[in-house]
Amino acid sequence: MTRTAGISSMFALAIPLLAQHGQGGGVGRVTGPVSGAVTGTVAGTVSAPAGKQGNGAANAGNNGNRGANGEAGVGSAADASLRVSQNAGLSAQLQPLLPAGTTLTQSAAGFRNEGQFVAALHVAHNLNIPFDQLKAKVTGSNRVSLGKAIEDLRPNLDDKAVKDNIKLADHQATRDLEQSGLTGKPAPFVTRIAANTTLASRLQGLLPQGATLQSAAAGFKNEGQFIATLEASKTLNLSFADLKDRVTAGQSLGQAIHSLRPNLTEEASDNAAAQAEEQGKDLRAGASASAAESSKR
Repeated sequence: MTRTAGISSMFALAIPLLAQHGQGGGVGRVTGPVSGAVTGTVAGTVSAPAGKQGNGAANAGNNGNRGANGEAGVGSAADASLRVSQNAGLSAQLQPLLPAGTTLTQSAAGFRNEGQFVAALHVAHNLNIPFDQLKAKVTGSNRVSLGKAIEDLRPNLDDKAVKDNIKLADHQATRDLEQSGLTGKPAPFVTRIAANTTLASRLQGLLPQGATLQSAAAGFKNEGQFIATLEASKTLNLSFADLKDRVTAGQSLGQAIHSLRPNLTEEASDNAAAQAEEQGKDLRAGASASAAESSKR
């Protein structure tokens, strides 16, 4: 374990990430994206190719972590559920995805590691698959890959849709594991918004009930992306939490809208996203003009 000395507990949590257990031949077209991309990203090397481990701490083969081969290594055995439940940041992020009436420890039991569990939670939520059915397929003695489980439980999805959902779960798991180690310090753009009382006041009307500006903005790259997502949520009557979950995991706003409103064409979804971005720009410009006018008085 000398390679991991000095690395924060969050990185140690993320090292054994294997959403695809790589059992034997498996399903070749969906093996490995999470075990490579997520582990590599959290360890500091962004997006290793599908089916391969990233560099840095992801090269844990010397420590018994066999990566795409799916062999349990150091820190990736049956205590995964305990580690997840003891990580307060990760627990808070995953709580809304848990099946009703189950605890985090109960839901994580049986998974080989944290990464496989987190990715499965997201797949179940994204595709509206009962989590217990998905879990039954990817854990236990007759387990299959996450991709094969999706095929079995959503046979109407084509190859591209399966791959896209694996990729999305990959990015969502990366984000969750990375953010679970953050201290909660707001991003600089959140501080700027809060300092602009006019803009902050106008955004309050767009925030989900019970959300604060800081909690709603967490995870977004910049204020433009954040405000456009708020505008799209309000205009299209879409769940902000679901839009945010996809946008902060790497989907464009148009892609996220199309995923949540499949009755809209991709072109219509992109147009809706562009409109939300323009609305966000107008809101920001109006707030800045109002603040400038107030300062002259």
